[in-house]
Amino acid sequence: MATSNGHQLKRRRFKVTPGTSVIMGGEEYLVKEILNEKECIVKNVASNTADIVAISKLIEHATTVRSDLMPAEPDLDDISEADYQTAKKRLEAIKPLLELDHPKKSDVRLRAAEVDYHYTTLYNWLRAYQSTQALTSLIPKRRGWSYNRKRLDSDVNAIIDHYIENLYLTIKQPSPKKVYSEIKRACLKADLTPPHQATIYRRIERIPEEKRLRGRGRVEAANNRFSVKAGKFPGADTILNVIQIDHTPLDIIIVDEETRQSIKRVWFTVAIDVFSRVITGIYLSLDAPSLTSVAMCISHSILPKDKWLKHIGVEGEWNVWGFPKKIHTDNGADFRSINLSEACASNGIDIEFRPVKKPNYGGHVERYLGAFSKKIAELDGKTFNSTGKRESYDPEKNATMTIDEIERWLVHAIIEYHHTPHSSLGIAPITKWRMGIEGAPGIMATGLPEIPDDPLTLELDFLPRTMRSISGEGVVWDRIHYYSDGIRHLIGERDKHGKNRKYIVRRDPRDITKVWVYDPFQKLYHEVPYSDPTHPYTNKWELEKARKYLKSLDDTLINEQAIFQAIESMREIEEKSKATTKKARRAGAANTRRKTQSSPAQIYTGTNNKGSSTSSPQRTSSESNDPADDIWGTDIESFEIE
Repeated sequence: MATSNGHQLKRRRFKVTPGTSVIMGGEEYLVKEILNEKECIVKNVASNTADIVAISKLIEHATTVRSDLMPAEPDLDDISEADYQTAKKRLEAIKPLLELDHPKKSDVRLRAAEVDYHYTTLYNWLRAYQSTQALTSLIPKRRGWSYNRKRLDSDVNAIIDHYIENLYLTIKQPSPKKVYSEIKRACLKADLTPPHQATIYRRIERIPEEKRLRGRGRVEAANNRFSVKAGKFPGADTILNVIQIDHTPLDIIIVDEETRQSIKRVWFTVAIDVFSRVITGIYLSLDAPSLTSVAMCISHSILPKDKWLKHIGVEGEWNVWGFPKKIHTDNGADFRSINLSEACASNGIDIEFRPVKKPNYGGHVERYLGAFSKKIAELDGKTFNSTGKRESYDPEKNATMTIDEIERWLVHAIIEYHHTPHSSLGIAPITKWRMGIEGAPGIMATGLPEIPDDPLTLELDFLPRTMRSISGEGVVWDRIHYYSDGIRHLIGERDKHGKNRKYIVRRDPRDITKVWVYDPFQKLYHEVPYSDPTHPYTNKWELEKARKYLKSLDDTLINEQAIFQAIESMREIEEKSKATTKKARRAGAANTRRKTQSSPAQIYTGTNNKGSSTSSPQRTSSESNDPADDIWGTDIESFEIE
């Protein structure tokens, strides 16, 4: 949530379920029924009238309202090492209970004996973590009321547990609404305040699927669902339990937006849900894979994509979002980053690296990328793995598509893939995804996935960071000064050792015209621009080139003014060379992409302010003149991935 003083961190999650209350157009609505992954029925509380609304619209309003009610959370990096280790130790203690999701007292007592803690302590940790799925919820609380603590009376909790165990988890299979009615009746009879309907629905949702199936008499379905099978990916039992992420250079040459001359290939980062084989997120860049590529792909994967589709000018549906429980990757340096591990921990996401010499563990995303390469081979500008296959074909002379055009083509291809029967599943990936949401024989419904109440907090967690003190000149990073009145009160602060206090500072490598400075006193980030507003836009890659150039001349020449003069000179040289050299065209196109490419959070929250592409209109096929649309036809073969 952005405030007048900065951006407060909000790591709570939001899930659309029956009983959810939201404010739209100044009026309160109650979600009555989820029709599908796109629509639900809501009731206007004041007028008592019902209507069907889009889930995307509901989420947009609901997250805004709920975020205003959430207290600020600390940045994980602002936590002391001792508190960080304590939080990790607590997470390890409750991990077996998290697998149960809604354990009995006997489960908690047994685990407490194993780890030598009092059972009420473990119970409190369990509930605190379940409310946010964030490691920050397990940091020692030294004073004051925490919003993560349970506020329900212990007698009310006992009634809830009794009816879930002895009514819901029985072969009678009553609806959640029926269970709530019985709980409400019992509470009123005992002269206790009944819990909210949404509270009961959340409790029921957290029941492990295997326990739910067996308790409600579906033993055979539970055995089929949870028995170990050869070739089954471990843990991928439902949607978003495991997603795989990987990078690949696309086998196609793209062209410059202005000159339409070739500038070589694009890097494609993709995330795939192992259970359904749905593509959950992507990221395109002219830069080699990095932490930024991974972070943007994860952010795109988690957030709804309606606004993003409109932003890039694509008509179609990609109703996929939600937090993954685990991200499975190869052992690349960008995935091994400490920053990435800590960002995932902040958001309750586990990272698992592919076991050495076990290629089948990464096969899902790689098979998709392999099949996708065959689709790209149909396009002008395609490249080949060998000169023998290329023969007389020149990819650079035949290239026709810009990076924005290939992005739109990619999205069309992904949407088609989602609706094409998958050779291993026997059904379309989007159908399997819906089965995970709505349930099917042998598949327990998970409901609509969770999304973050505050997308910007999610992205800030993944941005590269450093530690800097703040002086009268502001913050200095790579010899560039940043300042705003928002950080004035942090100047001259001392730590407990009497030294200048250092603060967490983050920035997006694609746009270093500003940094984010974490204020540990107000528990928020201040957006801090260049101290000198006359400096032009630049990015990490341009900065590194300028510093390397100045260092080759004389180390003493490197200062802020010299850096920006060098950047301007390099741009002039590249501009003159664009007509003749691919390297210069690629550098120019990369800078344009970095400058104009809004992040998923900016697009989703409507705060994107980069370039003219932010208002790209949706186009129908009849009015399109995009080369990608000319390529896209009904005669293209469907995807088939084993």
